[in-house]
Amino acid sequence: MKLASLAMLALLLVAGCAATNPPNVLPDFNPADPVLGLRQTHYHSVIDYSHRDPVAPKKWRQLNDRLSPANKGAAS
Repeated sequence: MKLASLAMLALLLVAGCAATNPPNVLPDFNPADPVLGLRQTHYHSVIDYSHRDPVAPKKWRQLNDRLSPANKGAAS
């Protein structure tokens, strides 16, 4: 345990003495800067939604007859 702690401390000391700074990964963007202007925004839905109104129930016998295997149009 002491060896692992000592190795970690040594790595931190060596990293602290590095001659270069880490690269700047964030862009130079200031939201309060009026020169940058406004970004165009518009709404995009994340889901594919279509409004459906309730309808009256249909006769289940006709639906069963249409989808039955005896009907030639039904898939096996």
